[in-house]
Amino acid sequence: VVSTQSTGYTISSVLLVSNLAECIASPDALFILFGVYGDVRRVKILYKKPDTALVQMQDPISAQQALLSLNGVVCGDKKIYVSYSIYMEVQMPKPTDEAQDLTKDFSDSPLHRFRKPNQKVRENVYGPSPCLHLSNIPAEVTEEELKKMFESCGTIVNFRFLTSERPDKQMALLEFTNTSSAICGLVQFHNKEFITEAGRQYLRISFSKAGCIQK
Repeated sequence: VVSTQSTGYTISSVLLVSNLAECIASPDALFILFGVYGDVRRVKILYKKPDTALVQMQDPISAQQALLSLNGVVCGDKKIYVSYSIYMEVQMPKPTDEAQDLTKDFSDSPLHRFRKPNQKVRENVYGPSPCLHLSNIPAEVTEEELKKMFESCGTIVNFRFLTSERPDKQMALLEFTNTSSAICGLVQFHNKEFITEAGRQYLRISFSKAGCIQK
């Protein structure tokens, strides 16, 4: 928790997120989406308001980054509203709580992007856009396969493989017609498992700096 010296106002690590489209109104989906901007500790979908959630970030700086990046973004024809919560922590439900599955603790998740002190990761964080940056793509996976996989989220207008130092870990840009489809793609396919001759590989997805692919 951080208190601003000028006003004494306390900034929480917990965010109140409302007006969620059904496709992202789950703890796992919000973990992936908000996890682009900082490590997510806990997510709680409100029992009486299933389109509203509390998202607890690792620290106030991550919460601020997520708020600035996601507030007002349209997903599934609904504009997401993000604000600071009055709560300082998301409480885990009691064992007898009938809505236990609406709250999830991700503290020990292996999918945190910022767990390791890597400045390069922080430098490559961008707001939602129609264009996704894909990385850790196995060498044998083709453009056609990736397009077929992502087309369930929306219309793809551009695709381009990027130069990579590791042929077994390809990178690519994939552009949809709108940001809503890109959010769907990120939430649905980040960490998708590919089984190759060399073993298992997991797709990494983030929003692209460019916003769209230059022709």
